[in-house]
Amino acid sequence: MVEVSRQTSSGDVPGTDESTGVSALDRSLSGASAERRDIFEQLKQRPWFRNTSLDLQIELAGLPAEAKCNFDGFLRDLANRPDRISNVNVISLERLARGNFAIVPIFNVQNDKGDRFTYEYVSWRYGPQSGVKGLVLIETGGVPTHFVVLRGEKFATGKIEADSVGGFIDLNVDGVLKAVDRVKKEIQEELGLPDVKLIRDPVELGKLAVDPGMTNNRPGLFLASIDASDAEKLQRNPINPDPYELAGAAIVYPISQLKEVVLRNEDSFFLSCVARAWASGAIPF
Repeated sequence: MVEVSRQTSSGDVPGTDESTGVSALDRSLSGASAERRDIFEQLKQRPWFRNTSLDLQIELAGLPAEAKCNFDGFLRDLANRPDRISNVNVISLERLARGNFAIVPIFNVQNDKGDRFTYEYVSWRYGPQSGVKGLVLIETGGVPTHFVVLRGEKFATGKIEADSVGGFIDLNVDGVLKAVDRVKKEIQEELGLPDVKLIRDPVELGKLAVDPGMTNNRPGLFLASIDASDAEKLQRNPINPDPYELAGAAIVYPISQLKEVVLRNEDSFFLSCVARAWASGAIPF
């Protein structure tokens, strides 16, 4: 039997001020944005949330909301998650583990056999649609002649890894209002081309389920093209102004080596972009 709390009056809600009927959770949201308050109205309808300790509810309510460190995407996705997944019922939230970019909610769950255990997943603070990654082609006379691959040390693995151009999308931050603007900004920063012009708007290549067994992350994929005259200015070791970005290098390959690079490149974004671009006829293969 799944335990579900029932709160029929203000006195049943933990931390409620009997004189005002205002709960401690609502007090903690008094200065929150309309978006954050709306999210918590949804969360309050979830049985697992009502079973969660008041301290943890308030911790969720107090997650950062600053422009470049906003967890509303994670919270919105959390509020829309089902209460039952396959043969497992979500009982309550047990605890949170949080860093600068990612957050791990750990749940108490119970399967249909009555076994109880914890289950967790990794979410970016922006939620599943955390950003975009893409393949950048270099064109001469409208024909793709080269492509770009990034390489650099990654904090997660502590090793040199292949990478793709792109990153978080901070919508409405620094004047970035559209994905096309963000893609252009990422190319400028990561390739060291401050005056780069895209030949055309980036081609959207859908989303990538990075690892559905561990994370809800589903960033977008794109294909972008720059002119060879711009590519001539490409910096081999561009200095990215983002303080969180580790140093890396931009490597240009002729399109004739695409198959060879695909066979040895382990970057899931690069491989997915190549597959989608090839399937759509955007690149020869």
